[in-house]
Amino acid sequence: MTQPTPPSPTAALMGIGAFAQATRLSLKALRLYDDLGLLPPAHVDAQTGYRHYHPDQLGTARVIGLLRQLDMPLSTIRSVLDAPAGARPTLIRGYWEGAERQHGQHRALAQYVLNTLEGATMQETFTVHTRDLPTRQLATIQRRVFQPELDGFLPPSIGRLIGFIPAQGAVVAGAPFVIYHGAVTADSDGPVEVCVPYTGALTPTGDITLREEAAHHEAYVTVTRRQFEFPTILEAFDATGAYADAHGGRSPLTCREVYPYAWDGAGPDDPAGEVAWPYTPSAT
Repeated sequence: MTQPTPPSPTAALMGIGAFAQATRLSLKALRLYDDLGLLPPAHVDAQTGYRHYHPDQLGTARVIGLLRQLDMPLSTIRSVLDAPAGARPTLIRGYWEGAERQHGQHRALAQYVLNTLEGATMQETFTVHTRDLPTRQLATIQRRVFQPELDGFLPPSIGRLIGFIPAQGAVVAGAPFVIYHGAVTADSDGPVEVCVPYTGALTPTGDITLREEAAHHEAYVTVTRRQFEFPTILEAFDATGAYADAHGGRSPLTCREVYPYAWDGAGPDDPAGEVAWPYTPSAT
């Protein structure tokens, strides 16, 4: 009796066209997902290079398509797919919470731009104070960073300087502060300079430099932790800059954020820092 012909290894599989139709993903997307290792075909014909998919891959393809509709980056989708099944909801939830925070920032930024263009009053109320600062010696770290990189640059740099000064026998002589020598956005990278005043003798090391800052007058406001959130912090710079313009002229020194308060443990409405704008007072 003639033996039945063994089934083709692709008999239970779906061609890329049928798989694309079933998943509502384009051929271009499927080829991209294959190239990136997100959704490799179950079988590729050695002669033709034609891709075949197993029906069990329909669920994965559907998840990828849905996550892309959430604007999830392909690299993040890879992390989700590589994770154990039980961990995937946590990863997706974490991504979406971050996306919602970013959307809230964009909404607030849009309102800030509209208020600026329409001449509306600021949403936040800041009381502007002034002070005189003497000539100071500064230990600094300066770098060009874009806005998304700020959190990874500022706290570690402040920590390095605060540790560096006493390690060489000098004394920290004031609150750390950050000078923005240029705009810091997704497209503009400052530069940004982290500064800590000190007294005593220091030797510069690596990217830590030493310089003197001239005595000056500055307008400043106290900012709560909530107000430090972007773009609310822009209103603090607006308030101090406007005060400087109205009471003299802006000095060659640049606006800065000052950190005289403990950031860790501060509640949303607790003081977390200051925004200061150096200026030259009008002659009276």
